[in-house]
Amino acid sequence: MFSSSLKGYLQVATASILFGLIGIFITLITRMPLPSIIFYRLLIGLGGIILFLVCCSKLNELRLNKKKPYLFLLGLFQATTMLFYFFSVKNTTVSIAVLLLYTAPIYVTILSPLLLKESITGHSLSALILSIIGVILIVRPGIVFQDTDSIYILGLGAGLISGMFYACVIILSRYLRDSYTGTAQATWGTMIILVIFLPYSTSVSYEVLLDNLHLLILLGLLPTAVGSILFLNGIMHIKAQNASIIGLLEPVSAVIFAFIILDQSISMTTLIGGVLILLSALILSMERPVKDIQDMA
Repeated sequence: MFSSSLKGYLQVATASILFGLIGIFITLITRMPLPSIIFYRLLIGLGGIILFLVCCSKLNELRLNKKKPYLFLLGLFQATTMLFYFFSVKNTTVSIAVLLLYTAPIYVTILSPLLLKESITGHSLSALILSIIGVILIVRPGIVFQDTDSIYILGLGAGLISGMFYACVIILSRYLRDSYTGTAQATWGTMIILVIFLPYSTSVSYEVLLDNLHLLILLGLLPTAVGSILFLNGIMHIKAQNASIIGLLEPVSAVIFAFIILDQSISMTTLIGGVLILLSALILSMERPVKDIQDMA
């Protein structure tokens, strides 16, 4: 049997790889505005999560306990992350948006000692540096940081904000772990986001929805339902800093999926960056299991 910490690392890593499929599905889905894609992705994902709870007789996990305002805040942070991230994708490039989203480990490393009472270890710092270098090598920002018009600058700002809110999601999920399982967090968070994006449910025609239904189902079930369950359960057993750094496997998997599915080439810098990120995950896996933390005051 796996130890709880190793199981947590495997769950977060698997979830991050599944999250790498999101960009592929967004590329393949046609004639649908991004808010509508987000809504139907979450609607199908919620169905998958509920089905999982029913099959595993875990519906009781959805019972509301203490910290209910923070549970709502988790969903709000997730919705805000999506909004700013997709705005950044639309107004800059996918590479730039991914890089800015994955500035989250920097914020988590800075904030988790203050909010979660987690110490910054040598393993965390070295893994953080390696993984950030790896992401920079993969997305090669120097190639695309050239346009300086106002909407492009807004896109860059949105990308930075998405990274900040993604860090908030990671930290808040860790804070809620003693009151709600990862599955419960995924379920309630998804329901809250669905309410926020509900107005976009009717902004696409039936024909367009039907044409893209198979892709929406895969998008909703794989990276959304399965990925969210794995990630939020895994983060309960490892440090928030480490989870955020292992999450950098997402851009690595996205590049690989793009090569296999979309026939996009992989450069040598991409390969080197992927090795650095995998090395950082290995460094983190050698740490001792994290002890339970006390609730924030």
